[in-house]
Amino acid sequence: MMPVLWLLGLSGSGKTTLGSLLRLYLETQGHDVEFVDGDRFRRQFGFSGFRPEDRLRNIDAMREYVLQAHAQGKVCIVAAITPYECMRQKNRDQLPLYREVWVRCSLHTLVERDTKGFYARAARGEMDLLTGVSDAFDEPVRADLIVDTDRLSLAESYVALRDLAEETLAESRNWRQVREELPLKNMPGRSALNGYFL
Repeated sequence: MMPVLWLLGLSGSGKTTLGSLLRLYLETQGHDVEFVDGDRFRRQFGFSGFRPEDRLRNIDAMREYVLQAHAQGKVCIVAAITPYECMRQKNRDQLPLYREVWVRCSLHTLVERDTKGFYARAARGEMDLLTGVSDAFDEPVRADLIVDTDRLSLAESYVALRDLAEETLAESRNWRQVREELPLKNMPGRSALNGYFL
């Protein structure tokens, strides 16, 4: 079972950059990787609109896409704002070996960076529903990793993400090994396991 590493955070926080670096690293390690970038996904599949219902529909579609890639044995990396906690809870419920990474950055730093010009447009009143400014961003409460890209260098941020990926891959390998070594023919029947959580 391969992991799903889902990078979330406000626009300009560094999700795509970190996800791209991790993809390159994992590919050099021989892994089959599917990298899903939120902006490219929306353009590729024709998702438009930024109302809450549009965002929910987009993330639902992205989750289904990731599930299909995961079923093919790929390590999945996602970089998407994913602003609402209900979206993340669905991820936890439906995605195997899901790891949530909050790529966190202060709004002050994001306005200074403004790599896509969104914050300047919002300030001029030219852009509605910018997450973290004029639309909600629920702070993650169950992130497996928080990467503060306004305090850490790119190298430090990447190393933290890479370490999480390696730990999760090791967990995946350990589980596969245990499963392969289980003497299934000697396992008790379902009725004998009632009341136990395995």
